[in-house]
Amino acid sequence: MELTGYQLFLLLMLIVWPLGITGLLVLMSRLEKYVARRTAETPEEAGIEPTSGASSDPEVKIIFGDTVVGERE
Repeated sequence: MELTGYQLFLLLMLIVWPLGITGLLVLMSRLEKYVARRTAETPEEAGIEPTSGASSDPEVKIIFGDTVVGERE
């Protein structure tokens, strides 16, 4: 059985079409979340829950070689 060009095109579309639609839906979902966060006035509206309390650890550690830069001893 030999496939014609049109049959090959249809087979390719049968495989690519669902993947393309799924990718488009994922992209639209992420874009919707991004817009919701940009237009929100409070962290709760943006879906971000603020943390309570304080941490004694810095958020970022800068490591140069084997030493941590700016760490108190």
